[in-house]
Amino acid sequence: MVLKRAVERHPGLRTEAITHARHADLVGVLKACSASSVSIELDMFRPDDASALHAAGFSNRVHLPRPDVLAEYWRGGRDPLPDLVQWIADGLIDTISGDDVPFIAMFVSRAGRAGWASPR
Repeated sequence: MVLKRAVERHPGLRTEAITHARHADLVGVLKACSASSVSIELDMFRPDDASALHAAGFSNRVHLPRPDVLAEYWRGGRDPLPDLVQWIADGLIDTISGDDVPFIAMFVSRAGRAGWASPR
């Protein structure tokens, strides 16, 4: 409830909840803590959650693992990146974050949502 108290003390303050699990009612969680947005790990992101968040007036940020961590996905036969590019292109993901900026810029550029050229 720290976020809720911060917003009560400072009206207009925008806060972001960070989740590490999928919640049955993500919109309810954000309302309960007075967050303006949510940070979601790539593994926990679902397009229907993003649609519900947007309909309720919330934005989202999806955190991407480093390329070396994603390599474990690929070794296991799973590639979340084509879906990621599509979700960005469809406007379901508002922002992305991670530790490798050129890697992140590549996805935004591929999705056609970048206002600048990504490094090559």
